[in-house]
Amino acid sequence: MRPTAVPRSVAAPRSAAALAVVGLLLAVVGCSTGSSGERATASEPVPAVVTAQVSRVLTAVGDVDPAALDGRFGGAELDVRRAAAAVRAQVPTAPEPAPLAGRVLMTAVPPTGEWPRWFVTALQPGGGAVPQVVVLEQAGPRDPYRAVAAAAVLPGVSLPDLARDGETAEPLAADAAGLLATPADALSGYADVLTRGDEAPAAASTADDALRTQVLSEQQAERDGVSEFVEYTAAHAPREGALWSLRTADGGALVLGVLSGTRSFTPRGVGVSQTLPPDLAALAGRADAPDGLEVRTAEVVVLHVPAAGAPAQVSLVAGARGTTGVEVR
Repeated sequence: MRPTAVPRSVAAPRSAAALAVVGLLLAVVGCSTGSSGERATASEPVPAVVTAQVSRVLTAVGDVDPAALDGRFGGAELDVRRAAAAVRAQVPTAPEPAPLAGRVLMTAVPPTGEWPRWFVTALQPGGGAVPQVVVLEQAGPRDPYRAVAAAAVLPGVSLPDLARDGETAEPLAADAAGLLATPADALSGYADVLTRGDEAPAAASTADDALRTQVLSEQQAERDGVSEFVEYTAAHAPREGALWSLRTADGGALVLGVLSGTRSFTPRGVGVSQTLPPDLAALAGRADAPDGLEVRTAEVVVLHVPAAGAPAQVSLVAGARGTTGVEVR
């Protein structure tokens, strides 16, 4: 039986080119926090972090030492950056993850509450880089805020205005009603769309977008490229504990979440040798996979979910995809 090669990976570390975002003009209206001198009135909820602390956290994240990523990164963002560093150690030309630094376009801080506490920001890096929507989370009172998820704003898309009460944004529960879909259902529905395409029940109520098109077309290309000798499967599912939601001014929701993606390549018979591209080989620690392999990715998605009854679909505002690991069987 002749050998077959795994097609070039489609889950390289996140970059501006990956989502074809060129010449983006971001319009964010009415989404900035108050100045550090402002204080909530007695009738207003207290924000989980004040403006001055947000500024310090963002500075610390932007200046983090690449050798100590876990000091200011966590969750999917840490997984993607660790994998990217491992690839670049073997493939110096591999792209670096997008910087999480720059001019603050928006900050949304929920009211103070139990841990983990979190807030969301949108940053405009310099040099024409794509704006990034970032979730920062604090695990406990003695822990620093870490960037746990980040996604690139799609071309021509504006972040929706958020519902606010004084200095705070309104968080929503995963099962919040009054929406086209609950935040949890919207995230799982989008994961199913990335897995099954138009066959997913949520496909009809989910608008097309660049990430959806890229993932589905590249999965199909991989499937077609290896189907003669290799069984191929691809699946996406919400990552536990990685869902954050905020009420939007139009009565809808801004849902931020992380999906875990898995692509599996299993030989159909003896003698099939799969050759890994350089980036996957760097993560696998070897250049071949005689008994199959599994490629793991993280997809960070930011969805606008309209209010129930609104004539609109669930739509992607920002998205990113990065490799987190490779397992050779």
